[in-house]
Amino acid sequence: MHFQMSGQGPYFGQRAWFKHFHSEKNITSAIERYGNEIKRIIGVLDRHLKKQGTGWLVGDKCTYADLSFVTWDMMLPFLMGDELNTEKDFPNYHAWNQKMMQRPAVKKIAEDKQKAMASKQS
Repeated sequence: MHFQMSGQGPYFGQRAWFKHFHSEKNITSAIERYGNEIKRIIGVLDRHLKKQGTGWLVGDKCTYADLSFVTWDMMLPFLMGDELNTEKDFPNYHAWNQKMMQRPAVKKIAEDKQKAMASKQS
């Protein structure tokens, strides 16, 4: 899984940059490239979770390996919009992600982020 962690930030971050922040707005090749990399990474996670069979990346409980994906995974709607249906295309990943998002600490982080974003818009 180490290669996934080293790829997640750069690929997800580049997708955000080219899709939302780059001054040139018509760079479809870059947007598609990084979208495809995101799908590839999620596919690798999906296959690993299926093979692992425990519902977690390592062992039979949630570890830092699982939680390290949360912050970027929370951004998937912003990054991918309707281009990605994890429930349909990556069911093991989707179930794992939903399980992590229901953890009290993760829920608190999501709520705190939402409040911070709302206060910036005010």
